Amino acid sequence: MTTVGDMSVSSEVRTAWSDSPSLHSVWLATSESPEWIAARTDALLNALSHVFGVNSWQTYKGDSWEGSPETLADIVRRFIVRDRPTADDPDGEAIPESGYSFIISGVGQGIQLDVRVSAGSKALGSRLPMHTLWIRLRDIAPALLTTEMCDDLCAAVIRSWEPATAVFSDDPVRQLARRGNWKIGVGYRTWISAEVGTVTHLVDTLTATELAGGTLISAPDDWPATRVVESVTATLRENGLDEVPH
Repeated sequence: MTTVGDMSVSSEVRTAWSDSPSLHSVWLATSESPEWIAARTDALLNALSHVFGVNSWQTYKGDSWEGSPETLADIVRRFIVRDRPTADDPDGEAIPESGYSFIISGVGQGIQLDVRVSAGSKALGSRLPMHTLWIRLRDIAPALLTTEMCDDLCAAVIRSWEPATAVFSDDPVRQLARRGNWKIGVGYRTWISAEVGTVTHLVDTLTATELAGGTLISAPDDWPATRVVESVTATLRENGLDEVPH
């Protein structure tokens, strides 16, 4: 066990991530406006474009993510959450109190990113958080995704969305950790805002650094899933961290 120190990871590390790693974040705002959602989405996509070399982004309905703030807010409005389709309403009845949900995709240099935003609900969510962001990385060229790119991805999400938590992980880690719902996630990167809790003790050789009003816990990128889950879970326990307060 160690105290929090500076994070320093070599770009020469061979990562152990699976072929489709992802980042998941949760925040505690409610009733976010289309303008609020669009501004944060735009800031995030601009940052991701720089990191991954993405030239354009499109929604799953074919909308190009470009234009004025008003145009982007209108795109968000088109993705209001809807009920199941019926014969009388093939699109499904709009449910304004449930907010908006959409997926935007972009192709970079040897990688595809799918960004799913769920926001605007009047409720935080009972069993499951209703204000979330998922980023799935797919079709990754061999050895393309580096430690630096992972760190830049995490920083882009944290700075643009100011979430309660953000976790970069892969399927093997998630399946072993089994920490869904409001549990603080476990991954190769686990960021926790100061409002959720503080990290003063680390297990094994995990490292931590202060980032954007919170703490980023980092596991070595060549660790197997079992060691990541054991060490990060133990670190959360040592610091009295379990769920996002809600």
